[in-house]
Amino acid sequence: MAYLIAAISAWLLLSASTALRPGRRGVFAALAYPVGWAAGELPAQAIVGEGAVLGLLSWWGWPTSNWLSLLILVLACVVVAENLALLFIQFYARGIVRRALATSPREPLELPRPRDDVFGSWWRTVLQIPFHPRDMQIIRNVAYGPEQRHRLDVWRTSTTPKDAPVIFYIHGGAWTFGDKREQGRPMLHEFVGRGWVAVACNYRLAPRHTWPAQIEDVTRTLAWIKKYIANYGGDPERIVVAGGSAGGHLAALLALSAEDPTWRPKDVEGITDWSVRGCIPFYGVLEMTGDETHWHGLGNGLRILLEHRVVRRPYTENPEFYERMSPHHRIPLDAPPFLVVQGGNDTLVDVNVARDFVEKFRRVALARIYYVELPFTQHAFDVTASPRTSATTRAAVVFAESVATPRRALNPSLVASYKSPPTRLLVQLPTGEFVAAGDAQSELGDFAVVTSDNPFSQLVEASNNDMRRRELSDLLSERGVKTYPTVARDPSRRWPDEEGFAVLGEAPEFVRVLARSFDQFAYYDVSEDGVRVRKSADGSVLV
Repeated sequence: MAYLIAAISAWLLLSASTALRPGRRGVFAALAYPVGWAAGELPAQAIVGEGAVLGLLSWWGWPTSNWLSLLILVLACVVVAENLALLFIQFYARGIVRRALATSPREPLELPRPRDDVFGSWWRTVLQIPFHPRDMQIIRNVAYGPEQRHRLDVWRTSTTPKDAPVIFYIHGGAWTFGDKREQGRPMLHEFVGRGWVAVACNYRLAPRHTWPAQIEDVTRTLAWIKKYIANYGGDPERIVVAGGSAGGHLAALLALSAEDPTWRPKDVEGITDWSVRGCIPFYGVLEMTGDETHWHGLGNGLRILLEHRVVRRPYTENPEFYERMSPHHRIPLDAPPFLVVQGGNDTLVDVNVARDFVEKFRRVALARIYYVELPFTQHAFDVTASPRTSATTRAAVVFAESVATPRRALNPSLVASYKSPPTRLLVQLPTGEFVAAGDAQSELGDFAVVTSDNPFSQLVEASNNDMRRRELSDLLSERGVKTYPTVARDPSRRWPDEEGFAVLGEAPEFVRVLARSFDQFAYYDVSEDGVRVRKSADGSVLV
């Protein structure tokens, strides 16, 4: 019995060591995820287990051999110490997540406290079992297409309000396995408890169905949500997409492809807007070519998986095909806001994949992006309801609520208020003098005017507008855009002055997306022909 207890303790020690410092070569690489994940997510259980086997040994009879007795005690002490460290890391993640959101250069977010959780109570976190709310209603296996895997579930409660925001979750599984019932549950339960409608779908799996069947199916699911979610109390205009691992890849690709018709179902009609409000990839496969610049030793494994089971085409002969399925290579100027969550010890998706995606996103796109990197954290950490998962759930909720707020309708009276005149549009010249936009055009040439004040024409506090102006100013400065301060003034004084910037020398698409990314219905286009008001949605003339 003593030898068995020593072996169990040694295994618990090695498991915790793997969670703290996973191997990347040989058999250690193969065991890094399954062993490291269990140890990293269940440290409290490991401590209890170690205590249980020591109690069993004490009851059975402590070994008389001094060296064996000492070995068991040393192993037990190291096991407890390592797992206490892992437990501390789970709680320490709360501060990591809070700081990551609070220090964002664009629209910092305040992370709620654990006491603010609606569903994630302390005892559920202790048990780490993702129970669902008692009053949660699950409408199972709704068909969204003709195939057997074209099934989705809708989650809501009996008290979910009408026109509730929608969280669309896509499961992972290396594009070859997985089910809509298995992943993301702690987070989705909190969303549902907060009055959201949740949708989780199955999709066709490789190798039976090769790429692009997977992205075609989640695109078809998005079409179903747009057309039918109102029947379940959801608002089709307020959708946030999320997913883990391969599901994170599909969520990101879906969010970045709103203007790309390649993967849209040909038999679906009536959908004109394929956009989502935001995207939350957890440990997502955000780079799909296996480039070791991003993957740091793990790219070859990804490429083998894709070439032999998912895509079934060699990369060397089809590099462009792989790049088209890679979110890293498809970040557009008008990408929606992102929240990227990644574990530092992930041995399936290297942490640099997320880092490089975030860095490129900030360089290319105009929307905001938040990045949470969790130290000593393995892939798929959010399967259990741990303190770390509760922290990332709060981050997902506060991010989703910030991007899915209801928007004021663009009604005729609002359209009329943009007209110039009567609105006085003033531009500050290099001399410091404010002059009418037409006079400024004579000196500066053609320009556009963008403001960040009062998102979607909803009045906010002066301090909020000040913060938004600084963000707009910093963004334009970082990109080297030539600007001059502006003021849009309502002569009747029924609307406060709105400060902004005259943007010179930029393409119309840049200006349109800039206005859209700062939640504006419209922007001004000033040329020799006069002042035109254009929609930020499509650039068409508003008045």
